[in-house]
Parts: sequence; structure tokens; C-alpha cells
Amino acid sequence: MSAESSLDETSATPEESGEEPSTATIEELFVDLVTLRDLHGDAVRHEIQGVKHLLVEAHDRGLIESGMRELDRRDAAEAFVGSVIFATPLLVEDGIFDIAEHLFDTTVYNIPVFLIANTLFVVFMTYALLEWTGRNRAETEMVFRVIPVRLLMTLVISFVVAALLMTVWGRVGGWQSPVEAIARINVLWTVGSLGAALGDIVSKGDPGQDSDTETIAAAVERSRATKSVTIQEPPASVKQLSDGALVDELHRQFDDLESAIETERHRSEVNRLREQTIQAALDDVFGEQIQKYTTRDVAEAFVGSIFFSIPFLVEDGVFDIADFFLSFRIGLFPVYFLANAVFVFVMILALVYWAGPQDVQVNRPILGFIPRRLIGIAVVSFLTAAALMTMWGRVGNWQDPVVALARISVVWTVASFGAALGDILPGESSGDDINDDLAELGLGESHDGSTDRDR
Repeated sequence: MSAESSLDETSATPEESGEEPSTATIEELFVDLVTLRDLHGDAVRHEIQGVKHLLVEAHDRGLIESGMRELDRRDAAEAFVGSVIFATPLLVEDGIFDIAEHLFDTTVYNIPVFLIANTLFVVFMTYALLEWTGRNRAETEMVFRVIPVRLLMTLVISFVVAALLMTVWGRVGGWQSPVEAIARINVLWTVGSLGAALGDIVSKGDPGQDSDTETIAAAVERSRATKSVTIQEPPASVKQLSDGALVDELHRQFDDLESAIETERHRSEVNRLREQTIQAALDDVFGEQIQKYTTRDVAEAFVGSIFFSIPFLVEDGVFDIADFFLSFRIGLFPVYFLANAVFVFVMILALVYWAGPQDVQVNRPILGFIPRRLIGIAVVSFLTAAALMTMWGRVGNWQDPVVALARISVVWTVASFGAALGDILPGESSGDDINDDLAELGLGESHDGSTDRDR
């Protein structure tokens, strides 16, 4: 494939392609700059080098994201600290023993199905937190080209931490029953893995350093099928610029690059690169507005609901609150139970649309007025609470469905807070709108730009 044909493939604007504009990564921007360099040679080499220096500095400051994520020793340390912080408070909870007993006592053909299910759940939850939440970024290190090394590292560190803490604090009965000990560790591991994953990905100690210049160059080489890409660190004069001055300098360098190019078509390409670069930088400098609702938002709500609900699963006070919810009825209606359900929906609305940390817009509502995000957060958090309460034996095996639902509603309350924050805190998620995904499956209509957008 020639450099010019490669450039043609990426030169269509979002409006021309019919797609929503997405935030470009530094690797994508470098690929297009290298393509321009190959097309115009020495005529633009100096200008492109100036743009490259500014892009590297913007990436180092966290203003432009990388599409790659590299594992290092700092990540392991963050995972260790996160797992300790999250797991330690639960060591003193006797509810761990009841849950562990339920996990290894519930068997099918002598196979502890809930213990296995919880183990799979921990793996799935950790993968969802590391790989599905926030923005798409590819891991540089994989096992069998499929399993991220970061996932294995997080699971192993959190399990070792849980095992050591439970043993040192005498919570496994001296390992007299290894199966029972593993079941108790498994419960603590659920929380520890969540803390390990969050400790790894949330840390702000090294912003913009998800991949270094060598990793970026390697990604560009793979995309361009070439081995001639070198990326240098920016000079001191660039490093001294403020964020605002850096954006202004990017504008000036793109002006110089546009002036050095003779063909009108490639000047349009420079303008496209300028818009993508400035938009990517401004999104992080000045924030962004959340409009789309994507499957990634659903995954973020799932992880957030787990984060908030797990500490309540070991608390016996949940049973007392559930009994109180059912204690006062008018006719067949449990008043406090229904009032709490209304409270949950009001709190989701408040967190997401009224008093939350992000500017979230109601977009493409259900029936023209019901926010999709409200329903999605409520449903995801309720199903998560129900699944966890059932798997951990906190609903009496559903012998009394009304009591089970009351207990779930208690955990659902806090799970909904976590789901709402988990959805909106990372900002606008990448990917297609969930309505468009459903339309591709024949389950709905795609957005036409005029009929189903919020008024």
C-alpha cells in the first residue's frame, strides 16, 4: 500500500463518513504525520519535526492519550497497595465466614459450583475494570496473544495479598481445612482484586506515561509496515510552555506545515490533523460533554456497582433494614420499600444530571422523555446486586422472594451510586452509541439526527 493511498483512507472527515468524531491517539496522529513526510520529503521535514515535539510533550502531560498501555513495576506496586487497602477492612468481618461456608457447601456432584462461579466472577470483573472501562487502549504485553499480562498480574498479586492477610490475621483456621481456607480467601480476593485493579489504573502518579516514545514508535511502525520511525524527546523550550501556550504553538506549527505543502488535498489533510490534535488536547484541558450512551458505559456502571456494593454484602445489618422495609404496609404495598426505590431513581438523576462531576446531556431518551442512562444504571446495578447476593448466599436461597428482593434493594441502593459514578467519571466513552449497536442487530432504529434526539 502506497503512502498516498494510506493517507486517502484516513482523510475523510467524520461528517463525510457519517461517523461521530472520535478522539485521536498520539499513535494515530504520528501515523498520519509520517505519511505526510513520506509524500513530501525534505519540504516538510522541519515542520513535521516541530509538530512531533509538541505532540510528545502533550502526551507526556496527559493532554493527548496513547492507544497503548505498557506494564511496569510501578503498576505492580500500585496493584499491591490497592489490594491491601481494599481487603484489610473486611478482615474483621465475620460475614466472610458465612459467605465462605455458602461458597464451598453448595455443591453439584461434589463440585463447589458457587466457589467456582465466584472465581470466574473475579476474573471477569477484573478484566472488565482493566479493559472495558474508560477509553480503549491496547496492552503491549499479552500471553498467547490473547490474555493481557496486566490482568494476570492483578489477579495473582491480589490473591497472594488476600492469602497472606487472612493467614497472618488468623482468619483461615490455621489451614486445617484447605478448602474452607481457600473459600474464605476467595471472598477477600474478590474485594482485593477490585482494589488492585483500581490502584493500578486510577493512580495519577505518572500521567501521560502509559507508553514511552519507543513504544509509540513501535506502534507507528506496525501501522505503517516500516522500520524507519524515530521519535525524539522535545527540546527544553517546548517543555517550558504552559498548557495553553502548548496548544497555541500546535496551531502555529500546523500553519507552517500547511504553508509548506503545495497540493490543496494534502492541505485539507493537515487541517484535519490540526482539528483532531487540538480537540484531543482541549478535551483533557477543558473537559468534555457526555452525550453518547455506549456498551462501555454499561460496563463502567457494572464495575462501579460492584465497587460500592461488595462491602455491604458482608454486613448483617442489611437483613435488619430489609425487614424494616417490609414492616409497614398499606394494603399489599410495602411503603418504605417503594419509597426507597423512588429514592434510588432520584439519587441517580441527581448524581448524573444535576449535581454530578460531569456535564451529562439527556440524549435519545426512551419514549421521548425517559433518560436511557437512568434506566441503564438502575437495571445494571440491580442485576449486579441480585447476582452477588444470590451467589454469596445472602438471600436465603430465594425461599421467600419478597424478603430476597427487600435485601437486594438495600444493596441496590449503594450499588446504584457506584454505577452512576462509574459510568460518568471517566467522561465520554469511546465506541458507538448503544442505539446504533441495537439497530445493527435489527433491534431498533438508528439515529436520524432529527426525530429521536432530545428536545
